[in-house]
Amino acid sequence: MPPDFLKLGISVDATDLQKKLAKLSEGGIKSATANAMNRLANGARWQIIDRMKEVFDNPSRFTLGGFYVKKATPSDLSAWVGTIDFAPKGNTAIRYLGPQIWGGPRDMKRSEKALSAISGGQFWVPGPGAPLDAYGNIQKSELTRILSRLGVMMDATANMSDRTARRLQRQNKNARGLRSEYFVGHAKGSGSNRRATGIFKLAGPGKVVPILWFVPTRPTYRVRLPVNEIVENTVSARMERTVTNAINAEVKREMS
Repeated sequence: MPPDFLKLGISVDATDLQKKLAKLSEGGIKSATANAMNRLANGARWQIIDRMKEVFDNPSRFTLGGFYVKKATPSDLSAWVGTIDFAPKGNTAIRYLGPQIWGGPRDMKRSEKALSAISGGQFWVPGPGAPLDAYGNIQKSELTRILSRLGVMMDATANMSDRTARRLQRQNKNARGLRSEYFVGHAKGSGSNRRATGIFKLAGPGKVVPILWFVPTRPTYRVRLPVNEIVENTVSARMERTVTNAINAEVKREMS
């Protein structure tokens, strides 16, 4: 499995740097080195963000903010680009970006785990009737309502008003089997081993729409965000110019 945190170190060519820093004091050397490393790290982070905008369809602000820069200082000459490993709500960036970075199967979502008793441990994808947000994800409010009906869908006799039940009866629907506006669809066949195919919703009189499709195979992703390559290429392409600019700025500062 991918790690729960990604950290990509930024370094500079120390031998070449020492030659260029000959005119600087020891403090100036450390300051210029730290500045160069931070500029390279920030540049790499912005390159990752630009790539996310290219490969993802309208990525959310949370996704674009999934990477940060640990800055170097004159007393701590280490800098890196890493993924934010804390999220007050939901998954951390690395948990859902990991399959995009390394490829391969993704972990089961919390909602999929919650629905396991109904789905038989399957994964889900949005159905054509799912309300989506501006980023193409199912609206959290809809998913919350579905999850709040977990007991309802497992107990077909619960939580439907008599009025709704009577309406369904007039429409020749099985009111007892639809004690919620959401219900579970199953593949054709007989017996208790029929595969659950998805979660459907009564959207109006005589209208049923699929909200979630259940898929038995774990979704697998190809590499779309090769952050190691992005960071390495950015640092390599910008190293000489960035170091030179940092040295010139420090020389100018010491001479002023």
